[in-house]
Amino acid sequence: MKNKDNSQKKNTSGKSKLFWKNINAKSYSDLKRVWLIYVLPQWKLLVISIIFMITFGALEALTVKMLEPVFNEVFIDKNKEVLYIVALQVLFVFAAKGLAYYIQSVTMVKIGVNFTKRLQVDLYKKIIVQDMDFFHKNNSGGLITYFIQDIGVIRDTVLNSMTTLVKDVCSVSFLIALMFYKNFEMALAMFLLFPIGFYPIVYFGKKIKKIFSKQQLSFSSLYSSLTQSFQGIKIVKSYNMEKVETQKIEINAQSIADIQVKMAKNNNILSPLMEFLGGFAAAATLCYGGYKIVNGTLTTGAFMVFLLAIVAAYKPMKSLANLNMRVQMGIKAIERVFSIMDKKPVIFDSQDAKNLEVSKCKIILEDVKFDYVSGHEVLHGISMEIKEGETIAIVGAAGSGKSTIINLLLRFYDVKSGRILIDGQDVREVRLKSLRDKIAFVSQDVVLFDDTIEKNILMGNSSASRQDAIFAAKNAAADDFIMKQRNGYDTIVGERGGNLSGGQKQMISIARAMLKNAPILLLDEATSSLDTKSERMVQEGLEKLMKGRTSIVIAHRLSTIVNADRIYVFDLGKIVESGTHKELLAKNGYYATLYNMQFKN
Repeated sequence: MKNKDNSQKKNTSGKSKLFWKNINAKSYSDLKRVWLIYVLPQWKLLVISIIFMITFGALEALTVKMLEPVFNEVFIDKNKEVLYIVALQVLFVFAAKGLAYYIQSVTMVKIGVNFTKRLQVDLYKKIIVQDMDFFHKNNSGGLITYFIQDIGVIRDTVLNSMTTLVKDVCSVSFLIALMFYKNFEMALAMFLLFPIGFYPIVYFGKKIKKIFSKQQLSFSSLYSSLTQSFQGIKIVKSYNMEKVETQKIEINAQSIADIQVKMAKNNNILSPLMEFLGGFAAAATLCYGGYKIVNGTLTTGAFMVFLLAIVAAYKPMKSLANLNMRVQMGIKAIERVFSIMDKKPVIFDSQDAKNLEVSKCKIILEDVKFDYVSGHEVLHGISMEIKEGETIAIVGAAGSGKSTIINLLLRFYDVKSGRILIDGQDVREVRLKSLRDKIAFVSQDVVLFDDTIEKNILMGNSSASRQDAIFAAKNAAADDFIMKQRNGYDTIVGERGGNLSGGQKQMISIARAMLKNAPILLLDEATSSLDTKSERMVQEGLEKLMKGRTSIVIAHRLSTIVNADRIYVFDLGKIVESGTHKELLAKNGYYATLYNMQFKN
């Protein structure tokens, strides 16, 4: 019975929110959260805006009221003096209305700009700390939709709703008060019609919410297709896929167009209904008012003021009628954004996490097991020990689990069982920032940002100088090609380094790792994109970099790791061999087979 009572309370609460029948407890909570966090902190601007909204509404009714003497004393009694006085008054009131509208509009824009900025930054903060699994499940195009589409809808909903509720409600309230003041009977009869318009407002608001949800998914799909197409432009062109990709975009664009037409049909269906109700009210007023004037029980001026009040109230009342639909769209957008903002990362600092303290820089893997997908284990009890200053290499066929070791060391993922220790400290028990500060990482998949070469190198150490960046570039064999660029170190590399070759991008990536000067170095196929000459030059730089550091090298070219202190050979997530290059060749096992195959090639 208690649960039933609580349920009834929630339903009653939901229905009591004006006429927005579809706002349940969760939606109301989300709306309240938006107001408390993003709108109310701007209370000074809010108060200014509300004051001038109320002023505008009052002046709207005053404008209508001021016209009564014109009809009674000018049009009927032909009094010219009253005409000039009223004309000046109208001029003054309209100027005041214009000023009030300008001030409330500008302050609302300021609130909207600040609102959008803060919500976008907060959303980015929440997304950027998510674990790698989150980014694998959410494509970049879909995430961009939250920043552009959803936050834009939320902003418009919150600000337009507030403007409608304050300015338009005030305008309508003052005008209604004026109607009742002039003729109570006519006003009462007319407002008996209002409840008729409530049902379609609620009904179509519910439909709009569902359609809007489909629209956001379609936008997400479009942005995703565009992002993938632009990022994979080389593949698109090399495989003559322009037509196929164009068809994908056309399908997505058509889906959005169909949904927007459907949205417009539902969104605008209230307009003819409101037109009919407005026309009916005006016609009824004309008939009843005309009858009263003929009988001498109503003055022409009072009748015209009443009629003008109905006309003036039409526009704000129409806005109020459409308010429910805008709110339903905003609620759906808020639900989508907060579903991301409320998502907690799987990888995070434990409550008692401490900074990683590195002295000997010894790395131990104890019986490590891991799976990306539950039930499909990719590492089966891996145990390794890397002593201080050692360089160990991991080799094996594709899919053997080599790169997974890198992912676990950087805590992109956590082990399923077992432990990874650095100087006796479990990586799950230290702060993520301190862990990653101690590791320099060079990946096979080079990521450069659309900035200068210098700034891309300095990402390894933001406090370093230009000379430090140049020194690192020289050690990575990158200085020669950089100086041949038109703007040298100030050359813009383009999106994902598109203005550079694969080898040049890799050299900048290596220079970035060198500049970081971390005690642990992880190299994942670091020289795979380089030609033989560049590889030799970079290998010399890497050997300098690895000296005195604990290094783990994942290598495809086995010729690059012959000097490693120890080599671990992986096959299907297990260590099948380990030893030095010479020892493994002498065993004539799996490693020897791999090496001989490459040597012959």
